Amino acid sequence: MPDSFSLREHAKWLLTDTFGYADFRKGQWEVIENILQRRNTVAIFPTGGGKSLCFQIPAMMMFGTTVVISPLISLMKDQVDSLVKKGVAASFFSSSLSEHEVTRRIREMENGRYKIVYIAPERFQSETFFSALKKVHIPFIAIDEAHCVSQWGHNFRPSYLKIRDFIQAVGDPVVGAFTATANRKVQQDIVNLLGLSQCRLFLSSFDRANLEFRVEDPANPSLYILNYVKTHPGKSGIVYAATRRNVENLFFYLKKYGIQAGMYHAGLAGEQRSRYQDGFLNGEISVMVATNAFGMGIDKSDVRYIIHYNMPISVESYYQEAGRAGRDGEKAVCILLKNSDDYKLNKFLINGNYPPVKVAEALFRRVRRRQTRGIPSEMLISRRMGGASMRESALRKIVEYGYAEIRSGIVYATEKKHFTLTQKEIDLHKDVEMEKLDAMQRYLAEKVCLRAYILRYFNEKPARERCGNCSVCLRNRGQDEGKLMNHMLAHIFGK
Repeated sequence: MPDSFSLREHAKWLLTDTFGYADFRKGQWEVIENILQRRNTVAIFPTGGGKSLCFQIPAMMMFGTTVVISPLISLMKDQVDSLVKKGVAASFFSSSLSEHEVTRRIREMENGRYKIVYIAPERFQSETFFSALKKVHIPFIAIDEAHCVSQWGHNFRPSYLKIRDFIQAVGDPVVGAFTATANRKVQQDIVNLLGLSQCRLFLSSFDRANLEFRVEDPANPSLYILNYVKTHPGKSGIVYAATRRNVENLFFYLKKYGIQAGMYHAGLAGEQRSRYQDGFLNGEISVMVATNAFGMGIDKSDVRYIIHYNMPISVESYYQEAGRAGRDGEKAVCILLKNSDDYKLNKFLINGNYPPVKVAEALFRRVRRRQTRGIPSEMLISRRMGGASMRESALRKIVEYGYAEIRSGIVYATEKKHFTLTQKEIDLHKDVEMEKLDAMQRYLAEKVCLRAYILRYFNEKPARERCGNCSVCLRNRGQDEGKLMNHMLAHIFGK
């Protein structure tokens, strides 16, 4: 490639030659240019806005190894697999790898083998891994799902708070923080907690004009979904359900009536998940029934509808999942079905995510006693203190807060010797989640424009009070037209 290429021409060449896109989407080049000019960046793009390319392309243009911090192992692996297929030298580090494989990849990283390395934030708890990263030339750190750093954001991850130390430890890298869902308070947290005082904020509109939002209250939700799928033949769609049982029940119900459906949840074998996912991507499967584990990083632009069988746990989660429809810019529909039990189910799930601190501390002390030998996770959560789900939740908490790490199913102690997590801290984060659930519940009961509600939630002023094509606006328009007709008839007949 000629040296005379400008930065934009070089980036455009990579966009077309490596990723197969003819041109940048709105806002993409501006973010890429800012990063290439070595300026810290916070980019808030809606789901489907092309965030990944905003850090992958600069990474390919810089000398050294770019580190991408991502919270989801499945997404991490999918993105690395996709990059490798495109000829990009990429790898990832997560708790799913054996110690031998981690050592091998560290050695290759130190030898400059990779252009892009994806890392789960929990990896920063390991001093060995942290030391290895210091030996690598890292020009750029990209933080995906950056809202996880804020206790006010959905999916708060305490391990994200370690990222600032990592940034300072590796010298003077450019930092890019990316998310699809961050209101004003979360945006400020991202800047402050990551130490990005000198940065440029790229804030794209949350308004996806091609999406039609609906809230429906069918007597039989399963039948409603079946009828919707049948009346939209040849259209790709995703049906989200909150539990594995609901996913499987809906999947078999649709299959019973001849629908080419697939399903996806964490309990399925990896081979089975891949088969359904590939079938959906290549068009053999028209509708995917899934938990929210499905969809992150899935490159399918022609999803024409998203139906939520259950209410998501927050407006952020709903908007992120609904936003997987219509990424090609064409019309798409996002339907949320009412279910009187959903609020109670979500409240139960939230409470289950926040165990009593004494249970978490008991697990921590048991792991500490074993020092470097570790304990199989099944053995650890089978102890008698609290219910099994409570112990499992407590294990997640001590891992999230860096008191333990899981490698190949074995729980090991970290360098942290003192347990400082308090019940007050746990309760604070639970209260934040409950507030978000209440906001989601209000969306279901909303009597004004649904699009306006979503935009205001993210601190964006709607262009107009009525979008004209959500279920509330359409219902209100029908009522307004009915009132106008009655008024005209009364005027004509003098009544």
